[in-house]
Amino acid sequence: MRRRLILGVTSVATTTGLVLTGCSSGTNAASQSEDSLVWSMWISGAEDKAAWQEVADAVSENGGPEVTIQGSPWTDYWTKLRTQLSAGGAPCIVSVQSLRAANYTDVLVPLDSLAEEAGVDLAEFDATALDGMKVDGELYALPYDTGPVVMFYNEDLFDEVGAEIPGPGWTMDEFEAAAARFEEAGTPLLASTVEDMFLESLILGHNGGRVIDEDGTLDATDPTFSEGLDWIASLVESGQATQASAEGTADDNAYVNQQAGMYVDGPWSLLAQKARVDFTLGVTTIPAGASGPSTFSAGSGFGISQECEHPDRAFEAIRTMTSEPVLRSLAEQGRAFPARTAVQQVWYDSAGIEGAQEVLTAAQEASVPLPGNRQSDQLAQLLTQYAVQAVNGQQSGADTMESIAGQLEQ
Repeated sequence: MRRRLILGVTSVATTTGLVLTGCSSGTNAASQSEDSLVWSMWISGAEDKAAWQEVADAVSENGGPEVTIQGSPWTDYWTKLRTQLSAGGAPCIVSVQSLRAANYTDVLVPLDSLAEEAGVDLAEFDATALDGMKVDGELYALPYDTGPVVMFYNEDLFDEVGAEIPGPGWTMDEFEAAAARFEEAGTPLLASTVEDMFLESLILGHNGGRVIDEDGTLDATDPTFSEGLDWIASLVESGQATQASAEGTADDNAYVNQQAGMYVDGPWSLLAQKARVDFTLGVTTIPAGASGPSTFSAGSGFGISQECEHPDRAFEAIRTMTSEPVLRSLAEQGRAFPARTAVQQVWYDSAGIEGAQEVLTAAQEASVPLPGNRQSDQLAQLLTQYAVQAVNGQQSGADTMESIAGQLEQ
């Protein structure tokens, strides 16, 4: 999931208990104690750092252990995490993204019994957020955020080219009509992406194609998904979409710089983007194709490593980190669309974006969790490497996905 705007790509120096470190340096499991635990989290800039430090501080302020953050940029986090969890020196508290949860069940502690013993009412969490943190029916993290994949658009550009403003539930026909108006004006409507969840959501909405089935089975050669890649390639060829890039920020930068009218993202980025742009930001659902409105949802949460010698204290910490007061604070900052339903309204009120609640409600109703698979990390890397060729018209969607399938089998 895109954390690059809020949680993403810039390292910062070590300050006030925040350790930005590689997998082998910094505090490790061996130096942890009942009253001092390490939390592994993706971190970007100073503002991001300060917000997550407040979350860590809330644990000790509520009588829990002292929590020290061990941070890596989003792009490095997942490559380092497996090494940390497999080679000793693992943090007790581990940040996990829902579609990658299945990759780490062998090194994380199932939380169901800990939640029951602590009297945590799981019904207070958004059902899709909670389901995303389950693998084979077992809960591996308490979620702190959630949300359906949506589209951000430049309302000023829509007015300028004479395209109809896209409302929630708009159709693929309406999307293509808007794309034609943008093409006439010489500006692409869509900023293309090959990032796993956003590419997969766009194709799911277009024709229902998917590479990961509801049960988590991965089928990279699904012909409907390949046809979805060809559809995006046709938009690029006609000038209705930008060329794709393996650079993760290319699509949102094209949007911010008004080089495209819209792009695919999640609600967790909405307030950060609102602060970046100098035009009227709008949000709408993924356009609905023949199979009706649909999109993927995902979220993130906090789990416990099997190496942790104090799982009860670690659970005490993550219970506070996902508590209503903490998620309320994160919602007020726009840092996370909260996984607790009781504080989601706080996020809407803080957003101050006309129609955002209506859009996200419609998107959530049409969403399905994007299941994880043990090869999800590899799939994401291969889509970045190979799907660029399909989207940019250098190779057919079918040939591209055959190449990806061949790599996954190795």
